[in-house]
Parts: sequence; structure tokens; C-alpha cells
Amino acid sequence: MAALHLRSGDIIHGNYRSQMEFCEKVIPAPLAKAIVSKLASKGLATLVIGQDRATLDYLKSETGAFLSDDFGAGQFEDGTLKAFFEMALMARCRRIYAGSSVFATMSSVMGGIRVLRPKALFGDRGTAAAILDELKARQSDYHPLEAAFGYQSAFLLMEDSIGPAQARGILEKAAALDPQNPAYALKMAAGYFREQDYRGGEAILKAFMLREIDAGAENSMQIMQVLTSPSWRGHVMAGDFELYFAAARAGCPYAAACSAHILHTALGRTEAALAMAALSRKAEPANRLFRDIELTLRTAAAANDGSPLRV
Repeated sequence: MAALHLRSGDIIHGNYRSQMEFCEKVIPAPLAKAIVSKLASKGLATLVIGQDRATLDYLKSETGAFLSDDFGAGQFEDGTLKAFFEMALMARCRRIYAGSSVFATMSSVMGGIRVLRPKALFGDRGTAAAILDELKARQSDYHPLEAAFGYQSAFLLMEDSIGPAQARGILEKAAALDPQNPAYALKMAAGYFREQDYRGGEAILKAFMLREIDAGAENSMQIMQVLTSPSWRGHVMAGDFELYFAAARAGCPYAAACSAHILHTALGRTEAALAMAALSRKAEPANRLFRDIELTLRTAAAANDGSPLRV
């Protein structure tokens, strides 16, 4: 028997779903059926461990996979005890397929077995294709956020090997299911900028930012935080930074605002960031978002050189 750990919870249903590096921690639910089928072809039954009850029940009914309740996990009322019981179950399997989660790693250590990624079964393109095929046929079977995260995972697996139109199509489907996720707006804008369609990318950024402000979002600057989200490799969107700079130089004020944030927060170049912020302010002097960004930068610059703040 092989174990399949589907992490969901705080990543897919919380703010972490916007932090694109977390795709490596999760096996998307729309990929699970393909994994179970592949393992069955190798003569292995599958034990599926996860947090979302509806998804688990669905996968069991569709694939015949085992759940931890089939081995007595339901008797534990305490969530911590149940989690350790499930770790022990996974540790007794011949293989574990999972993302880079501590839960799966602990099971691996307990059982002396390796944790394998889905790519070990399908490769990058095959994994992405399995996700997209499942969503094409059965998207409505999944929670909207689970389906959106599936599209995000497929996009990131293929980002460097597909054309702009296909990339945009995947991101648009994800954004329709999870419209509050800034990652999709940022990546779609970058795609337009890559084609030097600066107006197209600027329209995406402007629409998302204004929608967040108009809705009175608790954190209307979340899009900026996602743009400069750090990872163990540097910054998740580092490969797109130059595209935003080019759009800013082409006269796009929202791209300039994003560029100002990149230069200050990610690259530590506050003076260059102030110059970018000035481009935004010049284009739209009354824009509150642009004023707030410039004020933040001037405050940081004043703190660095010890001079009084002048607004």
C-alpha cells in the first residue's frame, strides 16, 4: 500500500494560497485520482490522508482508495492523537506521496521510507496535464479554492514551457474561481508585459487594486506583499521584476507603483523606488494608493538618512 497525503487547510483555504511557493507543500486534490490510478496499475492500493472531509469522501467513492477511518482513526476525538495515528499508518506503507510537509516527513522518518513527489510518477508536464484534464472533465466536483489551486499548480509546473495564450487561459480560470487571490492578477499582468502589451497588463493591475480598495479590504496592499514574497530561493516572482520595470518605463502608473515596492522591499533600492513612485504620482496625483506608497518610501528614506520627513 502507498500513502497519499493531501494537505489542504491553511494553505488552500487560507492566505497561503497566494504565496506561490506553497504549491510545493501540497498535492492538489484534482491530481489525486490520477495518482491512485497510477499506483493501482503498479499493484498498489492507496491510503489517502487529508483534512477536507468532503474531498476525502469524494476520492474514496471515485477511486476506492482507503481512508484512515477504515483503519480506526474515527475512534479518536482528540485531533492531535488522530494526527499521530495517521502518521503511524503512513509510516507502515511502502511509499509516501506528498508535498514538502512536516507531517509526511515525520511519517517518513518513523517508517524509514522516502517521501516521493507526484513528479516521480508523471514528470512536470505529465503532472500538470493530469490536473488540467481532471479539471476540464470534473471541475464542479471540487471546492472552488481546491480547483483554483489545481490550476495554479499546473501553471507553475509549465510556466517556462508554454505560450502566453495558454498561460493566460489557465490563470483566468483560476482567477474566476478565486477572484480575491492577487497572485493570478500579478502573473497575468506579467504575461502581458512579456509580450510588451503594457496596456493589457496595466488594466489587470488597475482593476484588481481598485477592486480591493473599493471593497474596503482589510489589507488592500496584499497584492504588493505577494509581489515581493520571499522564498528560500530569493523571491517567488523575481523572474518577473524586470517586466514590471519595463512596463513602468513605458508609462504604466500601476506597474510603476508595483516597481517602487519591488525596488524598496525586495531590492533595498529606496532612491530608485522613490523615482518610480514619482512616475505614479505624476500620472495620477490624486490617487490615494500612490500617495500612500510614496509616503511609505519617503518615511523609509528619512529614517535611513536621519533627515526630517518632507511630504
